[in-house]
Amino acid sequence: MPESLFIVGGEVEPPYFVGRRNEIEKMKMDIRTLAQNNVIIGPRRIGKTSLLKNLKLSVQGEFLFVTVNCREMTGFSDFFRAVTQALLAAYEEKHHVKGLAQRYSQIFRGKITAAYKSLSEVGGSIEHVGNIYLRFREKDVDEEELVFETFDFIRKFSGEKKEPIIIAFDEFQELKRFNGRIFNTLKSQMDSQPSVRYIFSGSSVSLLHEVFLKPDSPLYLMAARIQLEPIEEEHVRKYIRDRLLTRNIEITERALKKIYEYTGGFPFYFQKIGFILYQNSVLKNKNIIDEEDVKSAFNSMLGEFDSEFEARYEWKFSHQQKIILKFLSKEEYRRLSEISSDMQTPASSLTTSMKDLYNTMTIAKPEEGLYGILDNVFRIWIQRNILRTFGE
Repeated sequence: MPESLFIVGGEVEPPYFVGRRNEIEKMKMDIRTLAQNNVIIGPRRIGKTSLLKNLKLSVQGEFLFVTVNCREMTGFSDFFRAVTQALLAAYEEKHHVKGLAQRYSQIFRGKITAAYKSLSEVGGSIEHVGNIYLRFREKDVDEEELVFETFDFIRKFSGEKKEPIIIAFDEFQELKRFNGRIFNTLKSQMDSQPSVRYIFSGSSVSLLHEVFLKPDSPLYLMAARIQLEPIEEEHVRKYIRDRLLTRNIEITERALKKIYEYTGGFPFYFQKIGFILYQNSVLKNKNIIDEEDVKSAFNSMLGEFDSEFEARYEWKFSHQQKIILKFLSKEEYRRLSEISSDMQTPASSLTTSMKDLYNTMTIAKPEEGLYGILDNVFRIWIQRNILRTFGE
């Protein structure tokens, strides 16, 4: 099958992964020296998961790189299950072995006696941690001990296999629901894990400060911050142009500029609009893409996201936050004084709402008193569908 020109969503690798060389090199240096842990912070659709994927590819010959998705966790047993299973799956993938993860998975279902027998055939740290979970099923172990054993298993497995381990928690803000218990346990384990390092990736500024930057936090200053910014315009332009040229399709400079103006350098969006442009070019038998083509492709993309953005606007934000976003969408950046004037309310009354919007990475604050909606596509949707509805 012919190679896809653009990939929309999910984890992408080269040639679809661009513009993150500095971030990759910095984290590789931290990992190889085992100098410090890292926390990656950035809004939705900025490419955090793809960054982790490509970091893994760059060091997988030297480390066991384990990615744990925290999004679906609802309890401590979910945390235990996700971490231990991800570790064994990563080990099997790296060393091309089979059977460990399958035997281990029996502890989560089926008969307990059969699971004990299966674990005894594996032995070592896997048998130990599997037995811990079976005891948890029989209510001989509580949830706090389950969390401790999760991190202790990482340490023991690393020593047993004589292999340094990198644990990457993706969407780490979801761990907040555990009331700090996981972070407290992690701190107590870190000092005894010289060959294990952690990466935390998420989209919550408030949790970043609460967990890593507050002096009374258990993980205070124990991770270096990496702030993911949008991909620079020169990288986006080159990427779009080069991908289209593989199908002998040219694109004008004005069209490339328009793509960046719309997408703001968010990988998900410029991949999506690139895909639509290519699709339209093939259907219309065109080999040159111009600014009008980009405008049409963007309108199609915005239409696809209409239901998602509407639900996000209506249900994620408070009444006051929705009004703030409505007036903030007028321009790329606006002063708080301008927004409060539009709303006919004192700026001081907006402090809490603005703080919450900033902490959830909905808005950015490039300088004192100046704010902007981080996701430019979402901003344009609000401008067209909310602001204009009210005749603003």
